[in-house]
Amino acid sequence: TSSASTSVMASAELAVDNKSDQTPLARERQHAQDEREGRLRFVVVKNDGLDRSLISLIDMKSIYSKQLPKMGKEYIVRLVLDRSHTSLACVFEGEIVGGVTYRRHATQAFAEIAFCAVSATHQVRGYGTRLMNQLKEHCKREGIHFLLTYADNHAIGYFRKQGFQKQVTMKRERWLGYIKDYDGGTLMECAIDTQVDYLNIRFVAEEQRRAIAERMEAGGAQQQEAEYAGYAPLRGGDCGRE
Repeated sequence: TSSASTSVMASAELAVDNKSDQTPLARERQHAQDEREGRLRFVVVKNDGLDRSLISLIDMKSIYSKQLPKMGKEYIVRLVLDRSHTSLACVFEGEIVGGVTYRRHATQAFAEIAFCAVSATHQVRGYGTRLMNQLKEHCKREGIHFLLTYADNHAIGYFRKQGFQKQVTMKRERWLGYIKDYDGGTLMECAIDTQVDYLNIRFVAEEQRRAIAERMEAGGAQQQEAEYAGYAPLRGGDCGRE
């Protein structure tokens, strides 16, 4: 089921990412540099019948099968190769190291994530978050306004980190009947904001943090240097000022 596919990936990635010595901001900087220099790429892949596309999809299928052991291999193959599904491959130095597979419902302007995983040897680099942010940018270009996925209790925290929430704001009739309801999974939604640059959002937040810190520091210094006139000592029953 799609709920197992995403939730297992999330639990594994969080466990590995916690062991990384790099901060999230440092990883984002490294990702941006790798992309500028061509070492890191994100490629949209569909089953268009071309050998190159099929090889890429099979590579992603292999990653899903290894990272999502609870999923049946036949089920993974069926959805990854299904022509109604699209995959976004994370390619590092010519090797596919991760991917996300989703189904777009164009008339409803939303997409449902089926699988998302990064190979064990590359999770420590935080490609899972970068992959999700690349997917959001791709959604903006494709006219997708929402992402939906099912998550179990172990994955809810991960998806919250990626901007998903339990409260589905889309009207029920917009998605009901388009996706399957899974027992034991929590439906989560991520709204895609066309005004947000998801690939640079962490840098923007860091700039804002620094600007606020500098203002607070400057404001504190001004307060320390400011002189205020005090009250004159009171004399007898006089309650006024000198």
